[in-house]
Amino acid sequence: MGIAVEPPDVQISDADFTPGATGIRFGLTAIKNVGRNAIDSILVARAKLAEEEKRGFASFWEFCEKVDLRLMNKRVLESLIKSGALDSFGRRSQMMSAADRAMERAQSAQRDLVAGQHGLFASLAHAFDTGSNGHKSADDLPNIPDWDENERLQAEKEVLGFFVSGHPLDKYAEKLRNLNVVDTATALEMKASPAAGRRRGGEPESLLAIAGVIVGLKVGKSKRSGEMYAQAALEDTVGKIDIICFPKDYAKLCENLKIEVPVLIKGVLRADDDESAPKLSVSSIQPLEDIRIRLPQNVRIRVPLESASEAMLGTLRAMITAAPGPGRLMINLESRGEYCVMLEPEGLSVAADRGFIERAEELLGRGTVQAFE
Repeated sequence: MGIAVEPPDVQISDADFTPGATGIRFGLTAIKNVGRNAIDSILVARAKLAEEEKRGFASFWEFCEKVDLRLMNKRVLESLIKSGALDSFGRRSQMMSAADRAMERAQSAQRDLVAGQHGLFASLAHAFDTGSNGHKSADDLPNIPDWDENERLQAEKEVLGFFVSGHPLDKYAEKLRNLNVVDTATALEMKASPAAGRRRGGEPESLLAIAGVIVGLKVGKSKRSGEMYAQAALEDTVGKIDIICFPKDYAKLCENLKIEVPVLIKGVLRADDDESAPKLSVSSIQPLEDIRIRLPQNVRIRVPLESASEAMLGTLRAMITAAPGPGRLMINLESRGEYCVMLEPEGLSVAADRGFIERAEELLGRGTVQAFE
């Protein structure tokens, strides 16, 4: 249906999933390690701020001080950070680094409140901790770099069960357009080979390539041979497919099966019977980061003069200069049925990947770009 799932947010989220203006907002109960008592404490603290006509928690520090820490321990706080529910307060790396100090400070403030000393200590804290005249404020979070994309997404997967703010494959979208891959949904609809092996007649089986992240790895020992094998799932942006690494391939692939970053897996679809969902029998695993796209060495672009304009030619030149690469460039200026002028512009070469070809043909017409070795 294409409905977006918005990440959890302690400023907005309720206990359960709720509809929003642009999608479904993650509920706090779906975050691992965050129990109902902690959630109720967050909602109560938020309601009290609303009664005071305040627009939610002002900072990471205030959030920790307003929520009842008898109901929210450090483990809960770390899960909220990993899920992205506290992103309105700062970078996740900053909050994770400051978690111990925030908990200690909040516990002290809550003890003072119980002892009736809140007014005095709050005034002193404001007088001495609030930054002014260029001095550092006690409310400043540590100035450290944020987590990289993989660390952020893996943390989300740990506490939410799936990726919310993105997917590890997103950064490889352009590369995947140039690889002969299928997604998991397409693979699951394809006809699988019988588990026995090659097709009748001895025809070699065609390899299928799927990109994704390996999850749920389980290693076992074959009862028949005593050899090791592995099962897991390969997850991409549209779903996941079960994969199996048989003993004959396990020894060479056992380390690659543990890779946590996106990979390209090649193998053959297998099914126990016509009713079973197919599995991918793995024969090779490569990290996507290590794969280099082989670009064509020669590129011929046909420019139909009857539709050409100065603006079109300017756009074409800008596209070419923005995509330098190994491809020797040849341009055919054609007047249909009359003549063709062939040019090889000096000093211009191009990286004619699938994206470049699609953009050029959108400008000039379908079939106007030919790439070859």
